[in-house]
Amino acid sequence: MKSWDTGRVQNKLIRQLERQERRQAFQRDRFFKFKLTEIHSRLSQALLMKKIVETDNPSAMSDALLKGLKKALNSTEFDFKYFIAPIRDLVPRPNPYSLYMTQYIMEVLIDDPSVIDVYGTDKDIYSVVNEVISHINIQFQRAEEEIEHQLASNKSLSPGSREYDIAMDQLIKKAFGEPQKNTP
Repeated sequence: MKSWDTGRVQNKLIRQLERQERRQAFQRDRFFKFKLTEIHSRLSQALLMKKIVETDNPSAMSDALLKGLKKALNSTEFDFKYFIAPIRDLVPRPNPYSLYMTQYIMEVLIDDPSVIDVYGTDKDIYSVVNEVISHINIQFQRAEEEIEHQLASNKSLSPGSREYDIAMDQLIKKAFGEPQKNTP
């Protein structure tokens, strides 16, 4: 008797990879929502200090940068991927938000009236943006791990349960404040 492969193994692997991708995207989005103001201030400073962006009005440039960060946070998955498509192969295993902000700086911020010029190659800009975002992300992940450690000591909560998720959310809000609202 001949057995027919129905593709169950492949389907199971594809579902598992999709779940993993959605989980990573959820964690990135949560990080970005909670740390938007810190990313904004540090990124503005880094771009000016490393002379990537030359401006005659730093506050207007900072506001334009904040607009780009909020646009990245609120864009649909299709719009997000479409926007970063021209530079998606800039570096191996890029941070999607770093790519988005790099593209935003090169395509939108450069046309802002407060910006005189943008200096550096695509990779130079990406490295500055990614350095800022990665540094803040590392701090966020450490704090998240401490929160998870606190929850692990509570035997009445089991990971994946609704109560665990609620307790995790409450502790994260206590540690980082309220997340950025989804307003453009």
